Amino acid sequence: MEQTTDTMEQTTQAENMGNETEVQEVAGEGAEKKLFTQEEVNGFVKSQVSRMMKKATKDQETEYAQKFAELQAREMKLLVKEQLSERGMPRELADIITCTDEADIKSKLDALNKIYGLQSAAREKEKPMGFMQVGAGGDPHAMPGNPVRKAMGLE
Repeated sequence: MEQTTDTMEQTTQAENMGNETEVQEVAGEGAEKKLFTQEEVNGFVKSQVSRMMKKATKDQETEYAQKFAELQAREMKLLVKEQLSERGMPRELADIITCTDEADIKSKLDALNKIYGLQSAAREKEKPMGFMQVGAGGDPHAMPGNPVRKAMGLE
C-alpha cells in the first residue's frame, strides 16, 4: 500500500513539476512568473493522493458489497434447498423460490405445503409402516415343506 502511495506521489509531483514549467513558460510571455514553493507542491500532492485514496476505497467498498450480496444469495438458495429436502419437496423448487431470510423461507414453504400438502400426505399414507412380509404369503403357523424335496417331486 505504501509503495502504491509513493508511486502516486512521485507521479503527481512529476505532473506538478510539468505544470510549473508550463506556468513559467506562459508567464514568460509578459506576465509575472509563478513559482511554487515545496509546501505548495506538497499540498497539491497530498490533495491528489487523498482524492485517489477516496476513489480506491469507494471502489473497494462497492466490490465488497457486490460480493457480499452474491454470497448471501447463494446462502439463501442453499437454505431453501435444505428446507425443501427436510419437507420431502423437490429441490428443483429452490430455483423458483426467492427469499430474504429464514422466516421468509419458512412462511413460503408452509404456504406451498398447505396448497400441495394434501398430495404429499396421500403419498405418506401409501408408504408401508412397520415390518413387511417378503416372499410367499400364507398361513404363518403352517410348517413349510422342504423346498428341495418339493422341487424333486419327493413330497
